[in-house]
Amino acid sequence: MWDRKFYVHKNYGWSEKEIIDAFRKYPLFMTVSKGKIVKIMDFLTNKMGLQSSIIAKRPLVITQSLEKRIVPRGLFALDLLSKGLVKKEFNLEALFEDSEKLFIEKFVNRYEADALELLKLYQEKFDLSNKPKAGTSKLQRL
Repeated sequence: MWDRKFYVHKNYGWSEKEIIDAFRKYPLFMTVSKGKIVKIMDFLTNKMGLQSSIIAKRPLVITQSLEKRIVPRGLFALDLLSKGLVKKEFNLEALFEDSEKLFIEKFVNRYEADALELLKLYQEKFDLSNKPKAGTSKLQRL
């Protein structure tokens, strides 16, 4: 099982050292299923454009809920980026590891003029990622 997960991470460009370092930081990331690893890494690297080596430094992200945390917050962050409100270098800890309250303080309330619109936008992203459409999986909707 370890070898299969090790191989999945190597396929996303992680070196053996990065995998071992990630394991030392947060061993539970290796308990995540192979399928979930692929879905999370695919979303973070392909949809969000993050480098896999950045993700390797924050292995806790791999254990987060794809539908309830990673997708809604990730899509919301991409919207902030498209509006020019944040830089491309996302702080993964703040983006995916902070509590809901801290996330809203750091990414929504920081922009008071746009706060209500941004909060509504975030709620829409959250609802969209948690509401399946007929005949499609949650990830197919993205």
